[in-house]
Amino acid sequence: MVAEPFVRYLVYRSISISWWERLATSYLNNKGWRVIRPEDFSYDSSYGVGSNISQAPIAISTFKYLLSNASAVVEYHGHPTEDSVFEPGHDRTLIDDLLRFMSLYTGTYWQYLWKEHRDESGQWKGFRAAQMTYDGNNTIWAGPRDLTPFFERALEAIPALDETQFQLATKWFFSALREFEGCRPLVEAAFNWVILESQANYLGFKGTKKQRVEKLLDRQRFPRVSGLEDTYRLRNDAFHDGQLSNLSEARAQEVRNGIRALARAQILNLIGMRISEFDKEFVGQYEF
Repeated sequence: MVAEPFVRYLVYRSISISWWERLATSYLNNKGWRVIRPEDFSYDSSYGVGSNISQAPIAISTFKYLLSNASAVVEYHGHPTEDSVFEPGHDRTLIDDLLRFMSLYTGTYWQYLWKEHRDESGQWKGFRAAQMTYDGNNTIWAGPRDLTPFFERALEAIPALDETQFQLATKWFFSALREFEGCRPLVEAAFNWVILESQANYLGFKGTKKQRVEKLLDRQRFPRVSGLEDTYRLRNDAFHDGQLSNLSEARAQEVRNGIRALARAQILNLIGMRISEFDKEFVGQYEF
């Protein structure tokens, strides 16, 4: 007897189980995904496992340990019919896309603690992610908590984008986010600048680095941001050996928060979210 194919995630405790349950009711269930409370989940009797446990004992014990730190178990019975939009052809699913979108939407690393799947041939694989510890409840979300319309719009918009521009934006965003989670604020600020500068360079805008970034933002109809000059100074602090910017710590912190929000806003707008839909507090962060 061949064990059933499945995909299963242990989602990191970035937000409460009730949020995942509401998303399941309004969206995920219609896509074939199920959300289970960790306390209600039994690995030994779960779908695709049952009496046919073929995983190494160390993998099973790792799963059970991580289960205590998860906010939800999210699983698909069978083989998902939809490929990833953010990273097509890389063994990713809708849940990987949702976690990447939520990282953009909230400004913190949304991830899984554990992902496992069994394909139609019966081959099983399990993956453990490096755990980030930042609390996603304490950040400013880009828009309302009911984000399903924005996520669906992003999934429709991304395939029509210039692939290189999109990959530049997301590559540097997640590089910056890792520096943010790793508490290296100067490098993080510089990478958030590079999110914008790399796209501007690729699109062929002319002028100084600051002017190119301004043209990128103008193209997407963002208002002029007076803090770009100070952001460029922080960027030079990180990458150049020349004179330091000498910004006060209070101003440097304001600039770091501002460029983090601006980079997120630019990418979210690129993938379909209108500027008018941004939360006012979020807008206040990037108009620094």
